[in-house]
Amino acid sequence: MTTLSRVIGNDEMKWITDQFSRLKDKCYLESAGAALYPKNLITAVNDDLLNNTFMNPHTDKYTRDCIEHIRSLTLNHFNTDSSSYDVIFTSGSTQSLKLVVESFRFSETQDKTAKEGSFVYLNENHTSVLGLREIAADKNADIIHISHNDFLDAVRDQTNMFSSSNLQDQSINNSLFVYPAESNFNGFKYPIDCMGNIRNGCLNSIIDGHPWKINRKWFVMLDAATFLGTNKLDLSKSRPDFVVLSFYKIFGYPTGLGALLIKKRSASILDDKRYYGGGTVDVVLSSERFHVKRTDIHERFEDGTTSFLSILALKHCFDVLHSLIPKSVNNDLMETISHHTFYLAKDLYDQLKGLKHKNGTKAAVLYMDSDFSDVTKQGGIVTFNIVRDDGTYIGYNEFQHMADLFGICVRTGCFCNSGSCQRHFKKTNKDIKLLYQSGHTCSGNIDLMDGEPTGAIRASFAYYNTFNDVDKLMKMICRCFVNTPLVRPNRSLVSWNKGVVTEMKAEYLNNNNNGLEPVLSHYSEESEEKIEFDVQAEETAVLKEIALFPIKSCGAFKVKSWPIGDKGFAYDREWMITNHNGVCLTQKNNTRMCLIKPTIDINRNLLVLHCKGRVPISIPLNISANKSQFTQVCQTKVCADMIKGYDCGDEVAQWISEALETSFLRLIRQASDDQRQLKSKNPDSSGKILSLSNQAQFLLINKASVRWLKKKIKDDSFMDEVDELIDRFRGNIIVDTSTELVEKQWQRVIIGDHEFNVQGACTRCQMICIDQQTGNKTVEPLRTISEAFSGKMKFGIYLTYIGPVNGPASQPLAVNAPVKPIMGDDISSAFKLVANCRAAAALQPRCCQNPYKFCNLKDARLQRRSSATMCDCSRALIIYMEFRQQRGCSAAAALQPRDT
Repeated sequence: MTTLSRVIGNDEMKWITDQFSRLKDKCYLESAGAALYPKNLITAVNDDLLNNTFMNPHTDKYTRDCIEHIRSLTLNHFNTDSSSYDVIFTSGSTQSLKLVVESFRFSETQDKTAKEGSFVYLNENHTSVLGLREIAADKNADIIHISHNDFLDAVRDQTNMFSSSNLQDQSINNSLFVYPAESNFNGFKYPIDCMGNIRNGCLNSIIDGHPWKINRKWFVMLDAATFLGTNKLDLSKSRPDFVVLSFYKIFGYPTGLGALLIKKRSASILDDKRYYGGGTVDVVLSSERFHVKRTDIHERFEDGTTSFLSILALKHCFDVLHSLIPKSVNNDLMETISHHTFYLAKDLYDQLKGLKHKNGTKAAVLYMDSDFSDVTKQGGIVTFNIVRDDGTYIGYNEFQHMADLFGICVRTGCFCNSGSCQRHFKKTNKDIKLLYQSGHTCSGNIDLMDGEPTGAIRASFAYYNTFNDVDKLMKMICRCFVNTPLVRPNRSLVSWNKGVVTEMKAEYLNNNNNGLEPVLSHYSEESEEKIEFDVQAEETAVLKEIALFPIKSCGAFKVKSWPIGDKGFAYDREWMITNHNGVCLTQKNNTRMCLIKPTIDINRNLLVLHCKGRVPISIPLNISANKSQFTQVCQTKVCADMIKGYDCGDEVAQWISEALETSFLRLIRQASDDQRQLKSKNPDSSGKILSLSNQAQFLLINKASVRWLKKKIKDDSFMDEVDELIDRFRGNIIVDTSTELVEKQWQRVIIGDHEFNVQGACTRCQMICIDQQTGNKTVEPLRTISEAFSGKMKFGIYLTYIGPVNGPASQPLAVNAPVKPIMGDDISSAFKLVANCRAAAALQPRCCQNPYKFCNLKDARLQRRSSATMCDCSRALIIYMEFRQQRGCSAAAALQPRDT
């Protein structure tokens, strides 16, 4: 039987994992960001709320007593009591941090000319700590940062310390030092047994250089948010002055609730709090600036009514955690969790450290500060990047797409820890500023700059993870990125006191754990193919297919001809399905959506929904808005647009809910007066409006490019024919050219009598890995696209409508229409595409040997005008005049109309 944990037995682990059965096949490795809540916890909280009445604690003594009991439970969890610490409930770690610095008295003197104390912080803190600098600076405190290595050296060095009594006698200024118990970047555990050393001045020599001249009293604030999710904090041994935490990091629920633990002997230093809210004063006058704050610490700091129902849930949080976790290590549940997660992370670390490509090069770069030899120095987090066999990095966005496809949740980026990112990537402050000027931002999409990573991949473990989760992640890495067999360590349940460094015998993994598992290389053994484009002045191309998607993310409706409206094809993505939270549903959430096939019956004026095994249902196209229930919904997380729409009724909602096997779904139609704007830097597209599509009015797919891609796919299990593969890309306009990938060079395109502007390439995600006929997920074609384009997962181009070239705008676009691209470096093609125009034909470049290929015009951008009322001759002349005015080069000057 496969071992699930090295600390907790299989039967106990199965009992734990059953609490998270809602994950199904998902693998959750992002517990450092947020823990998951067990099923029993939600049941217990619901039962409590349904069977009891809790009122405002300022009104109800029973509720107030319950909250005081939970303060006691919280302190007991950290092995202390109310004689030593007090608990202030906050909205989370961030508010707790802010509350301390806002209230901290940096100086012991009223002399305004005296030097203030210092706000000192570790470089490797979370962004929420860095933000405290602004508050401290406003209070005239010195702002001082300490590096990772300097801090570790200082707390180990006993030579630069004074006795605390001497320091306190001489001290006139107060200094606050803030550091994390555990790095949220890579899980390194900073020493928490050094509070006495810090108070005795071990940091003085770092920040001043002359410790004998220092008159400073030190206070320590410990950021324990990441640490407490999987570790024990014993406040009877480690005695920081202040501890900040968020409960959802420990229990997964409730969110929006944290705590500030204040050592009572240090509370007097927080007397600089200015604001006071309801419940925090003993007396206050409304007509005079007079008030007296309450004496109890938590009563002084908990402004207004606390989140009392969330606080009451904490009792069940502690109870359920104790009922789930066996006390296998030192008869302590948190130490058990600590060892359990440590072994999981160590297993992943060892496998990544030994992972190699066939050519012997390492496949992973690890960003760690320990070697996993000591559980007291390392938590359950592994941070890394994957590299190709030629040493180039795979961007974390590319990794994220593949992880999503395999149902694996990891965190990518810098995790709001810029200091750790900067140190591990060896970037200077100047480098970071240059990256920002080049477009990289926190939480941005740029994962590689000049081939170097801007962030990393983080896998973090919790008590509900098992070695199966490690295997799933490693299987994905081996299958998608590394051409080597997956090796699985031989694991066994061990006694915790045998030590954490254990030699593991490796055995090859297959379904029976005793053989080689065939894996597919993410990269071929051949060097990466460089794609050359041989762009011809005249590209043979034709419109092969028109598809519209009346309901966003549902099946395609293919037609021979179709009219173009203000937002794209008429009725394209005019409806969407929302869930019970009002959020737009997509195939990423429910792959069955592709099985719903909408059609538009123009003659009967109906939208008809079809789904195999169900009777079709129809709704009228011209339903009166005033007969519908208007509602605003968020369209998608990508665009973050608010869409004005209306509900299509209960009958169709029930039909959709049953078809998608999901309760409480609604069909929403975009209102006709909704003016959602296209977000584009292209001036030609300014003012364009969109339906419910993600980024543009149209998506064009080149059939020749799809044929090329199919030949590249080496997965024998991928059986799609070319047409089926095309369907995966969900394009509106399917063309066929004589050359693959040539569409990447287009800047405009004329199809039949309609002209379109190219907005740019479409970045693909795991949506293209959904078989549009069955709803099944596959690894291809995303993996091959990533391989072929070196991680740039772009395929297809976005278009916006410019207008008709000839005839009225109402004429439909029809299949088999000629496709005439306009290249970025070939202005003559624009002239030639104006049919039968004598002025265009007369424009002959006299300075170029090739009469249709101009020199020095590759980066030219035409600001062309388009009007249905403008004649062909006028349009050609405008093109010529604008080009000449903008560029002024010899080729443009050589263009002279000989016959107008």
